[in-house]
Amino acid sequence: MLSNKLTHHLAERRQQGMHRQRQLTSEAGVINFSSNDYLSLTMDQRVRNAYQAGLQRYPAGSGGSMLVCGYHPVHQALEKAFADALGVDDCLLFSSGYSANLSLINMLGHHDALVIIDKQVHASIYDGLKLSGAPFTRYLHNDLSDLTLKIQQCAHDAVLITESVFSMSGQIAPLAEIARLCKQHDGEALVDEAHAFGVLGPEGLGAVAQQQLTQDDVPLRVIPFGKACAAFGAVIAGQGAWIDALLQSARSQIYSTAISPAFAYGLLETLDIVRCADDRRAKLAELVGYFRQAISHSPLTWRDSSSAIQQLQLGCPQRALSYSTKLRERGIVCLPMRQPTVSRQETGLRVTLNYHHQPEDIDKLFMCLHEKFL
Repeated sequence: MLSNKLTHHLAERRQQGMHRQRQLTSEAGVINFSSNDYLSLTMDQRVRNAYQAGLQRYPAGSGGSMLVCGYHPVHQALEKAFADALGVDDCLLFSSGYSANLSLINMLGHHDALVIIDKQVHASIYDGLKLSGAPFTRYLHNDLSDLTLKIQQCAHDAVLITESVFSMSGQIAPLAEIARLCKQHDGEALVDEAHAFGVLGPEGLGAVAQQQLTQDDVPLRVIPFGKACAAFGAVIAGQGAWIDALLQSARSQIYSTAISPAFAYGLLETLDIVRCADDRRAKLAELVGYFRQAISHSPLTWRDSSSAIQQLQLGCPQRALSYSTKLRERGIVCLPMRQPTVSRQETGLRVTLNYHHQPEDIDKLFMCLHEKFL
């Protein structure tokens, strides 16, 4: 019986230290090192006021998918605001970054593109490749030599996909070199900016902007709203022909109800807040530097990262769970990252820094890690 198989499967997961559980979020008296709220805007009063104003001015629901009757003027205004900010032709809204990446890969598969991916790209890209059946090859993480070999083996229509800031390791992709390689070999480079938008670049416009690339270098970039924008949903931004082609085949957008018009207004206002948050980005950069200095004195194994994501490698799921549990007992939330999200070697804790953190929070984290667990 299937119920017996499920029971056995769950028991195995627990024994292996791989069983997942939801945990209620509690902010009171807790130092949270697992939130993607990089600019600490989720509780910002300006953002809350924007969403309240949106509910006063616009419908709570869109009434349908964007291609039926769910595309409202405020949706168009939000897409245009992102397009103007990023210096691209057009944008397309999605209900999540996950669905955006599924649609992007589906479009590439529809046009018989050969996809080249960094081995450590997000699960949504892997799932999109599996669902679309698009042929793909992988190159070693941030390894330009291996990428060069892989792209030279492609006959035509190669499309490379990478994250600008990798969600697990926090490492930053060499986008300028990647874009140059793609152009040299008649390929295209597409970038997921989930963990860079709002944090890196002029006005927080992402790593593509930081590395002085344009839509001619990166014809599409994916910008999810669930990180620095303190919301949910996503936009894909880029060249007009690419956006139009995406709209024709974006099944996860075509067959999904559009995001709330009231919510879209909140996002529109939040975009301005993010762009004007240089003070928050400066403090976050200082915190990263402080954290990196603490790592230099740590006997633990840390990934080399200059972003707000810092990865502690423990190499064992049970050990990662133990560290996380004991940290929670000390009032610190830092959740374990395990297979298949990361490799076994990289299994451990992902520490995510936010604007609201203080140096003493970092000091407490390292004190707990070093004194209690070693």
